[in-house]
Amino acid sequence: MSLIRFIAGAFFFLLLLISSSSAQQTETLRVFLDCNRCDRSYIRQEIHFVDYVRDKEDADLHLIITRQRTGSGGIEYTLRFIGRSAFSDKDNRLIYVSPNSDTQDEERIGLVRYIKIGLIPYVSGTSAIDNLDIIYDDTDLVQTSSEEDKWNNWVFELDGRSFFDGEENQKSLFLSGGVSADRVTEDWKINLGYDYDYNKRTFTDEDSLGNEITDIFITRGQRFDGRLVKSISNHWSAGVFTEAFSSSRNNIDISGQVSPALEYNIFPYSEYAEHEISFLFLVSTAFYSYDETTIYNKDAEVLIKPQLRSRLDFTQPWGEIEGRLNISTYIHDFSKNRVDLRLEFDFRVFRGLDFSIDGRYSLINDQLSIPKGDISNAEQLLNLRQQLTSYSYGGSIGIEYSFGSIYNNVVNPRF
Repeated sequence: MSLIRFIAGAFFFLLLLISSSSAQQTETLRVFLDCNRCDRSYIRQEIHFVDYVRDKEDADLHLIITRQRTGSGGIEYTLRFIGRSAFSDKDNRLIYVSPNSDTQDEERIGLVRYIKIGLIPYVSGTSAIDNLDIIYDDTDLVQTSSEEDKWNNWVFELDGRSFFDGEENQKSLFLSGGVSADRVTEDWKINLGYDYDYNKRTFTDEDSLGNEITDIFITRGQRFDGRLVKSISNHWSAGVFTEAFSSSRNNIDISGQVSPALEYNIFPYSEYAEHEISFLFLVSTAFYSYDETTIYNKDAEVLIKPQLRSRLDFTQPWGEIEGRLNISTYIHDFSKNRVDLRLEFDFRVFRGLDFSIDGRYSLINDQLSIPKGDISNAEQLLNLRQQLTSYSYGGSIGIEYSFGSIYNNVVNPRF
């Protein structure tokens, strides 16, 4: 009897070892997907040989995906694979570019393909590798390096749109259109654009005698922007901004300005996907012609306006920080100045707890184009004309705490 017990015990112990070994071999890679502007559901649906966890503390791999628009109007995705736990010393980085001609479906298909490629070194130690294969398709291979670009890196775009709505007593129509031309290389960046917009609002009412009264309010605006930037080094850039615009809302009949500029980035420009702290200094010389005489009794004037623009961006495993600071004044009167500040924080406090806060504040002392005279109630309520103010502000605070199952693999599109 003791021999039977010994054999049975040894048999069960052997089964336990086999089961433990099998469980260790089939352990699935746990991934924390950190991407604000991508199709998460599609990614989880197409890549199902990993487990998606809802907290990076439970992950073997932290995947951060950021995006930036390219010079040709496409999207460049930076994929940062940050190893954790057993992969703490294994990080990787891939760049995927979706051209402007891609549809949304083609863009996400390409992104998923690059994610799969980046996951290979991490899943090679799991049982998932037994069911994976690599397929090389060269039917669509294009030898761009040997072909001459007949457009010389220029990209042109035309756009137009309209919005309309209405009800029994009111209706509105908004029309806009534009054209742009861009050329972006490693050494030069050229952006040219023109936009026009038309906004018409119609209100119908009856007077005390039952007669129909119709009020029509129309605002128009158009703008041309030009930018020429030269890359000096991995930290310095120089360029020129040009601008011409008119705006009935802002009492601008016509305005034109030229602004030489110099920018310094503390971090190399090549590391934009991870962090950026840059300072842009420019001096604008502008001519203004006003629709109506301003509160400073000006019908036209030439103004010199120094500006400092600062930009801060951090995208790290612990969260994101984004900040903008713009400071400007006028040479003829330093009391006519403006300060715009905007900050946004989004980060993980501890396991399961996310905290976000954003705010903006502006000190406004440079409204030189405000027209004389009183503003009507309609213009004030409909925001048809710029109004005097010394400041503006806004903000939001958010907090989120999650707990429960660490996995997030299932995609259910019902309802």
